[in-house]
Amino acid sequence: MLKLILEFIIGIGIGIYGYLVPSYINMSVLQLGTLPSTKSLYKVLLVISLIEIPYCFFCMSMMQWILQQHILLLVIKWLIVVILLFLAGLNLFEAKKKSKHTSLENVNVMEKKQVNKLLLLAIFNPFQLSAWAIWGTYLIEKSWFEWSAFSIFIFSIGASIGVAIILWIYAYMGNKLVSYFSVNKKQIDYFVSAILVVLAVVQLVRNLS
Repeated sequence: MLKLILEFIIGIGIGIYGYLVPSYINMSVLQLGTLPSTKSLYKVLLVISLIEIPYCFFCMSMMQWILQQHILLLVIKWLIVVILLFLAGLNLFEAKKKSKHTSLENVNVMEKKQVNKLLLLAIFNPFQLSAWAIWGTYLIEKSWFEWSAFSIFIFSIGASIGVAIILWIYAYMGNKLVSYFSVNKKQIDYFVSAILVVLAVVQLVRNLS
């Protein structure tokens, strides 16, 4: 029982840490937090958090096999660079189309597009396999980590809760940036695009080293 509680708590910590570093998903949640509607925001937080459970469970359960697929991991590493650059360009393109005075109808359309794009990437997320391969490599050497299906499921629930916590913090930050500092949404969009380019360059350097 003590091991299960420990794995649950560690799962929460890893879930928080996994989305603590800027990425497309948490940056998009930050952008979503700048919009007045909270319904879409809570929907996104719930779906992304729940998706974390099967991703984590599958990756951790298949860790021995995943670590042997060197070509697959290499393809994913380069795919991440391509996706980050594509999303940065797409985000920049959409930011340029926005005006300071946007009608409510256009805001709703942009919000719907952003939510759908974010949910699509959350469901088909190549970043997840790479991230859990790293954590699996670390945890597989620990004698205190139980690799049974039930214990991995408990760990996955903890990771899901951790993801929900850190993404809510990002959404809260986005809301406060606009509310307290009078930051224009367009500036935030440009900032997110710059972050994605930096992340792509960092991943590129890692792949070449």
